[in-house]
Amino acid sequence: MTLSTYEQEFQQFPSELKEAFTEAVEAVKEVLTDEEFTIWADSGLSIARRAGRSWEAAREYFKASPAMVKALPFTHLRQWVYWGSVLSEESPVIGGTYFRAGPDVSKSLKPWDVPEWAQLGRKLYGRGRRSSALCARYFEASGDILKVLSFSELQNLVSLMESIAERSADEAMAFLSMARDVLPTLKEDTRACLSLVSILVKGDWQQATGCLEVVSQALSRIERLERARFLALAGRVAEGGGVDIPAFLREGSAALGQLEGFAHVHILNMAETLSRIDVGIVLDYIKGVPRVLRQLSINQLESWFEIGLGILTDNSEGGAAFFRGESARSEEALGKLSSGVELSRIKEIMRLYCRALSALDVEIAPHVEESSQGKGWVALEKMLAEGATVYLPSVAERFNNKEQNFDWYKVVATHQVAHLEFDSFRFSFDTPATQFSDMKTQLALRLPKALSTTEQNDEDEQDASAIGQADIQRFFAMFGDGVLARDIFTAVEDCRLDHRVKIEYPGIRKAYGNVQRNSLEGRPNLVDLPAREAMVELLIRFSLQQGYELMVPEEYSESAKILWEIVQPLSNRQAKVEDSAEATIRLYQIISHVPNEDEWEDGGSWDTLQTQQSSQEEGKTEEQWQEMLEEMMQAQPDPQDGQDGEDQSYQSPAQVDYRGDFKPELMQVISMLQESQRERGARGETMSREDMQRLLDEVNQPIIQTDRAEIKHGGMFVQDLVKEVGSKGSPEGAIKQSAFAYDPAFDEEHQGGPLEIKEPAAYLYDEWDYRMSDYRPRWCLLREKEMAEGDPTYFSTTLDSYTGLAAQIRRQFELMVPQGLQKVKKQQDGEEFELDAIIEAVVDRRSGTTPSEKVYLRRNKVQRDVAVVFLLDMSASTAEAIDESRRMADEWDAPDDPLEYMFWLRSRRGEGVRRSYKRIVDLEKESLVLLIQALETIGDTYGIYGFSGYGRENVDFFVIKDVQEPLSDKVKRRIDKVAPLQATRMGPAIRHAVSKLEKLEARTKFMILISDGRPQDRGYSREGVEKEYAIHDTRIALTEAKQKGITPFCLTVDKEGHDYLRAMCQDMGYEVLADVHTLPRRLPTLYSRLTA
Repeated sequence: MTLSTYEQEFQQFPSELKEAFTEAVEAVKEVLTDEEFTIWADSGLSIARRAGRSWEAAREYFKASPAMVKALPFTHLRQWVYWGSVLSEESPVIGGTYFRAGPDVSKSLKPWDVPEWAQLGRKLYGRGRRSSALCARYFEASGDILKVLSFSELQNLVSLMESIAERSADEAMAFLSMARDVLPTLKEDTRACLSLVSILVKGDWQQATGCLEVVSQALSRIERLERARFLALAGRVAEGGGVDIPAFLREGSAALGQLEGFAHVHILNMAETLSRIDVGIVLDYIKGVPRVLRQLSINQLESWFEIGLGILTDNSEGGAAFFRGESARSEEALGKLSSGVELSRIKEIMRLYCRALSALDVEIAPHVEESSQGKGWVALEKMLAEGATVYLPSVAERFNNKEQNFDWYKVVATHQVAHLEFDSFRFSFDTPATQFSDMKTQLALRLPKALSTTEQNDEDEQDASAIGQADIQRFFAMFGDGVLARDIFTAVEDCRLDHRVKIEYPGIRKAYGNVQRNSLEGRPNLVDLPAREAMVELLIRFSLQQGYELMVPEEYSESAKILWEIVQPLSNRQAKVEDSAEATIRLYQIISHVPNEDEWEDGGSWDTLQTQQSSQEEGKTEEQWQEMLEEMMQAQPDPQDGQDGEDQSYQSPAQVDYRGDFKPELMQVISMLQESQRERGARGETMSREDMQRLLDEVNQPIIQTDRAEIKHGGMFVQDLVKEVGSKGSPEGAIKQSAFAYDPAFDEEHQGGPLEIKEPAAYLYDEWDYRMSDYRPRWCLLREKEMAEGDPTYFSTTLDSYTGLAAQIRRQFELMVPQGLQKVKKQQDGEEFELDAIIEAVVDRRSGTTPSEKVYLRRNKVQRDVAVVFLLDMSASTAEAIDESRRMADEWDAPDDPLEYMFWLRSRRGEGVRRSYKRIVDLEKESLVLLIQALETIGDTYGIYGFSGYGRENVDFFVIKDVQEPLSDKVKRRIDKVAPLQATRMGPAIRHAVSKLEKLEARTKFMILISDGRPQDRGYSREGVEKEYAIHDTRIALTEAKQKGITPFCLTVDKEGHDYLRAMCQDMGYEVLADVHTLPRRLPTLYSRLTA
């Protein structure tokens, strides 16, 4: 057909088709022959003639043709046309999309891959009601996807889509759309991502789209070279099953993103090792690494990991708890490996330390940084406002070992408490200095600024709303540059305090010196500072004990030497805060005349600062200082005058890291507020909020000028203080009271978490959790109590009732007393020759052998060296009657539920007066009486204790007779008061008894546990797994005793005791009494056999 014929044929279709054909003809004819052109045009016409809206597919065919005839040889072009015709017959929409995608796809595919690409799309068609939309979406996305994937990888992606489409076409479409958006952003990590997705589709197809959704952001947090490994790790975890992989990518990358990139390779190495053992804890490990690396180096992390790996190999739950940081072994490993010190571990020690130094009710709290510049020092205005609270950083890790980091904590706390102990906030114009002549009073009288302040204060005294101005405020007001004066005063006062601390507390001198040297390393270089700022920095260097090795420009060497001489008197023990003020006046006169220019950086020759201790005040006469005073008066800048433009703006120096905030103005104003409120309260008056706000704003203003970073913090403090004082009518509540947060740790067993000691005679013990094969740290709180006293005749009455048995036991124990002397043979010296040794010596000599000189016999006095602790079960179940003829056994069985103990026990106690039968506890008491009588015969060291309680936070440990306590009437009366109480948490009681034996120096140590049944307590031994929990914890407690050289022995009157004692004692001794009535006879006999 001719061209005009084709145009006539296209007249029957919408004009859009003819326009597309006409526009394509010229470009197509340039490439194709006439025959090929006819085939091309006929193909388009054939597609258009199909039913429905096939003309739309033909239109897209003609539009794409100019690009396709250039991209494909005619043979492959016909293949492209053929598959388009097939798709158009099945769905004109799909056909149109296919043709439209052709030009873009042909740029990435080889010509012979085009038919295969078309067939991949056709596979997706016919898979459910949404398959046509999925197929069309595939052709639309192909161009973008093929920019980053090879054709073979596209084939794999379509295979994944097919698998998803079999379950949900909608999910497959979402997956394809996400792949189109995400894969181009992954670049070299695309293939690793597809491998992960492939694993997910095979295992948990629903996670595939979610994985693509988060993978781009997740990888952005990972070191570039390690991204493929991270995805491969996620794939290995996915193969293990049961893990939310999108969450793994999101949370794992967030944890790694907190660390330096160089650490990622090490962490992933360890994670890969972990994934071969238990994929379920890989994420827990990665999430915990940032916490661990805050205490350990990367090398130490590997050691910590190896420890956890060993635990994991033996016990999966214990290993998981280790890597989550929930086990005592994890804490122990971190403690051993870490060079850092956690405040939570030393908080109580630091609290007692600060209280001992200051004699104040000081509390320790972790510092919360309010900006990136936060250092963790004591915020002193908060310290007083919140009840003397010292704020310290959560972790000290400045040094490479724990001892130095602990010393750093002590130095920080010591310096801050020294402000209180050595009166930094008690500056007064009326108090004379001890090391300097008085200049501050003269200046206060002569300076116009001071006069105006004084006059204003006199006028304000008439105003009931004014409290006057603090002395330290008046002092700073004397200087033209209050910021400079304040910085000088801070430096010299810190210098005075550090010297005073080293004098008063020699024990901390070495640690203080180490911290000062460490602080010097972080100070700015003098050469980098403008001259005036460098002079202030010199003062700080002096305060840090650096002087003789300093280099200064020759031009300023004399001034620097004078600075040194002025500072030296502050090292005297008698120096006071008023001396710091006098030194500030003299130092200011020198430093304020130094231009704040970069002369040190530009400058010529440098000198080593020559310093030495000065025996005189500063090496200057009073007349010379008077002349300097006059110069200072004349040099006071006029507030109306601007700067000459040559000097740089003065900037306060960086704080010394261990010293922190020093705000004497604020402290004095708060003290004045307190005094004013007391006086006003006596007159029935109050200070308005506005007046308090004004006063605190004024005192805080110099701080705001000095450090703009504190504006927000200072403002918040002022508002809070005014609110607190105004609401209560007195600032004392804001200044003296400590607010203790509600602590729910003691409320419920199931809340979990370590406990804290908040009372005297209390002890914390770990508890063994066999499920995770590790200790729960600080899990049980034990309170030691002295047993009450009872009937003074009980002891003697019991002995009278067992007269025959008591005499028999006494004779039995007397046989245990060592008799006479023991012969020791073959000694170097002794009282007489040993016949056998003499004979051997003679034989040796005659045979030519040198005989032994050990031919003597010595008789040594034999002594018993035994210490024993008896641990008595005082649980409610010991109230059970043992006379079966009087009480039925089932009526007296203790309830299994510990919550029923109290009700059960209450009914038993009410029967005490009318009881005509014996209980288990009565036989225990009688056995103790007989045993004590026998032990006194042989002289063994012994202690008797009882235990009971309810819950892990209420374990009671009763002292009946302490190990070092002699037998007395008081002890005898205590025995009468032994009675059934509550539950039986054996673990902490055993551990506490062991701690008492550990303090004794005895060759042989025993601990004998006397009980009537298995361990039982709330959250310790209910039905099911907790019964095993109690047994295992008790077993570990007994094992701990054995490891410490103590022989444990368990004696029970429970006939079913074999069932749990075998597991509880294992290779340790135990005995089950078949007849409880034999306890008084059996206990002494058992003891004699154990200790023989």
